[in-house]
Amino acid sequence: MLSSRYLHLHEALGLGPMWLNRQARFVPSAADIPPPRHPKSAAAAAAKPATRPTLAALAALNQRSEKNPQATAPSSEPPTQAAAAPELPVSAADITPSEIMVISICPSTEDSVAGQLFSGAVGVLLDNMLAAIGLTPQQAHKTCWIKAAPADNTMPDLPQIEAAAAQIAAELAQSQARAVVFLGQFFQKPQQAAAMQQLCGGLPYIVIPHPARLLRQPSLKADAWHELKKIKALLHNHRP
Repeated sequence: MLSSRYLHLHEALGLGPMWLNRQARFVPSAADIPPPRHPKSAAAAAAKPATRPTLAALAALNQRSEKNPQATAPSSEPPTQAAAAPELPVSAADITPSEIMVISICPSTEDSVAGQLFSGAVGVLLDNMLAAIGLTPQQAHKTCWIKAAPADNTMPDLPQIEAAAAQIAAELAQSQARAVVFLGQFFQKPQQAAAMQQLCGGLPYIVIPHPARLLRQPSLKADAWHELKKIKALLHNHRP
């Protein structure tokens, strides 16, 4: 057998292959055998942090950036004001002859989302209050002075109240209500008394806390009931 060292020696002395034993077998030396490669374990591969994102991750990031460019780059523009909530219009067909008219200042945000005035638990409590004075929900025309919830949760100003006065007066005339119930602290303000008196004319009216507030402060229900009993007595004494 010939080792690789023997072949190298022949090459160094300038001896050709004719001097080699043709029956000899070549055996590589230990120096010529490369060390074996040990495959990396799964744990080691997992421990090594990824240095390049996958194509799928890049595609997802690019798609998200196209859908929402502001998510990847800060905007120098100031935030825009929130869009006004949609109005809850009252058509003439919705107004039927009623015993009383119930008025809040404007829809809540929840009402705008639901598309219905006095939605959810607020509406349930209001109907229970009406039932306590002997009225069904159909015997009360429920409406609001301002038809859209303010975008910034501020109360309407005097010009807005005056601008909507004609429409709310038309609703009152069509409903033929014999009394008016105003809901909320807004109508308890002295500066609103003139608009309320002008709307009602000679009709009796009361102001009680809004049902949403009564849900938060049940202690106010006694004061609300004290006022509601006035409407109950009025309707009972003047019932045709």
